[in-house]
Amino acid sequence: MNSPLTIFDAELRVFGAPGRYIQGRGILHRIGDFARQVGRSVVLVADVHILPLVEQTIRSSCERNGLSLTVLPFKGRLGPQTGSELSATLGEETPSIVMAAGGGRAIDAGKALADTRSLRLITIPTVASNDAPTSKNYVLYDDHEMLLEVRHLSRNPDFVVVDTALLASAPKSMFAAGLGDALSKKAEALACAAGKGVTMFRSRPTLLAGTIAAACYDTLIAHGRAAYDAAGSGETTESFEAAVEAMILMAGLGFESGGLSVPHALTRGLPLIPGVAARPHGLQVAYGLVVHHRLLREAMPAVLLELYRHAGLPLCLSDLTTAKIDRSHLINVAQASIAVPHMLNFPRTLTVDDLVDAMLAIEAETTRAPAVAN
Repeated sequence: MNSPLTIFDAELRVFGAPGRYIQGRGILHRIGDFARQVGRSVVLVADVHILPLVEQTIRSSCERNGLSLTVLPFKGRLGPQTGSELSATLGEETPSIVMAAGGGRAIDAGKALADTRSLRLITIPTVASNDAPTSKNYVLYDDHEMLLEVRHLSRNPDFVVVDTALLASAPKSMFAAGLGDALSKKAEALACAAGKGVTMFRSRPTLLAGTIAAACYDTLIAHGRAAYDAAGSGETTESFEAAVEAMILMAGLGFESGGLSVPHALTRGLPLIPGVAARPHGLQVAYGLVVHHRLLREAMPAVLLELYRHAGLPLCLSDLTTAKIDRSHLINVAQASIAVPHMLNFPRTLTVDDLVDAMLAIEAETTRAPAVAN
């Protein structure tokens, strides 16, 4: 089979999406109905901390639908061998479906197994911290927890099942991370369309993806504040439901077929700053969006700034780390980020100096104590 990275190119426009996206409060008990559409045997890869919350519901639903179930707890280590290690744990078992439940890493572990065994895939996000559930991509890390590689499935998940009752009970801090990740998607899609880069399909962006990315931003501006206030309460609201759809579905479709740019490219370099690697991906992206606007030589919209402040999203480096940062740190960040293909998705060619100058300017303008020593 041809690699999913070689069948498309910049002469094409490609739009990808999961087979079905299903969202609602308390819907996990129906997971067996959905899974039966694509197979008869299931392996559940679930975060060890989440497993007690979901296993019995998933098991009962599978039993009602005549589906066999094997459970593989995921302990958080996500590296190049994760797929083969999970596959070895299965032994001679030959399930037809992987269900991946948890946060981004657990879902990516399930993707790795699905890739290794060529299985169908159902994702079950239990936090709204990122848009991994809808995409074909999965991320692997080295022994130092630095991003090592992004791999690609040959197709997007068959089902994405979003039980908002689970998400509403997740920590508010994880919701803030998802908000930071999703708010960047409009700016990144616009930059990709204006530049010469390509999307996660190695193709040029579609108009539809850009429209979805814009709808994602508009929805979060309208509902993000109220949704953030509801997060962690265990109660779903109209604004929470709208924001979850934007943060998982719209953001996922927008980034994969619309393209990424500076905010996500910077996540390759930002972890080199002491303390930043431990911060959620979405908060790093949120800071990257501040840099993105600076590089565009435009102010961040007032409504976006208000939402950042309400949700505690980072507006400068001192919001991400308490470490003292000097220019050499910023040069390291810029050098690690500039080679990332997403950097091509910008209206003009960027340099290391452009990135460093933008980050310095942001720190100089902050009302907080200076984070950068010149």
